[in-house]
Amino acid sequence: MPGNTYATNQLTFLSPWFRDVSQARMQSLGLRGGFSGAIVWRVSMGDEELCLRRWPQTHPSMDGLSSIHGLIRHLDGQGYSLAPVPLPTLSGETFFVNEDHLWELTPWMPGEADYRQFPSHAKLRAAMVALADLHRAAASYQYAGNGAQLAPSPGLANRLEILQGLQQGGLDRLWKETRSGDANELRELAFELLEGIDRALIGVIDQLRAIAHVPLPLQWCLRDVRHDHLLYSGEAVTGVIDFGAVAVDSVACDLARLIGSMVNDSAEDWDLALGEYAMRRRLEIGERRAVAGFDAGGTICSAANWVRWLFVDGRSFPQIHALHAQLVWLRDRLSALAQRSGASVASF
Repeated sequence: MPGNTYATNQLTFLSPWFRDVSQARMQSLGLRGGFSGAIVWRVSMGDEELCLRRWPQTHPSMDGLSSIHGLIRHLDGQGYSLAPVPLPTLSGETFFVNEDHLWELTPWMPGEADYRQFPSHAKLRAAMVALADLHRAAASYQYAGNGAQLAPSPGLANRLEILQGLQQGGLDRLWKETRSGDANELRELAFELLEGIDRALIGVIDQLRAIAHVPLPLQWCLRDVRHDHLLYSGEAVTGVIDFGAVAVDSVACDLARLIGSMVNDSAEDWDLALGEYAMRRRLEIGERRAVAGFDAGGTICSAANWVRWLFVDGRSFPQIHALHAQLVWLRDRLSALAQRSGASVASF
């Protein structure tokens, strides 16, 4: 739904939080939730800068958003100040429902998501400190009986299941559907992704089979934290945003997702990042192995998902430049992964 649909009445979406919205000023930032479909407005209300977010219809559910907001408020109660704490409505809720969408209002977090533009080891270290501190604060969070436990990682099991499905005919179907698509640059990139999956698949399946059954410390994690979810002022992290995928899993999931998005396949930088994290929160041997498994399995799953969305489901994405960059990034990561897979999958 185009953002300008709300040009004349968008102020009414602030009424659950404010009795008088006449002084509010809103700037639509459009689709700012990655490829999820979330729409964001920057709101100026007196001296306050706020963020109004309309979640996509498909995610999260009301219960899911309650768990997300519960986690963020728990982090705040533990003294963790980098997460945007949802503001209560006039009726005391932290979100409201309108037009089948969930809406929330939070403070506008300072800083810029500029790691890719201005990377540095100091920023990488700051990111690891921010993530380790978040995990330490989240370890005591419970929601609907879900919290810290010792069990095999559901994320690793899910990735193994997806990869085995690719091996058992899923990859062939993706090749077939992609070949029947329109000849264009996206299709050529999809071919390269499928070739990379084909080269790395068996080695990564063997890697995940060796670790997916191992019990790990599980707790509430972000599960989709990337470089563009961390805000910086200079070299200091000033905000961690986008909690839309939170669930109970191994912290290895977050480490793989974040470090992979920041340093790609630099073994030196992987070592630096994991070492910095481990100084704030100890990493067990099993968790370190799980980081490598999450990174390898997640790279293949992401590539297969993009090919499926584009050439099987026929989905379209308006952020064409961002889409192209994402596919090129995955292609390059698959190439490095295939080389490691041919050498028995070295762990970071």
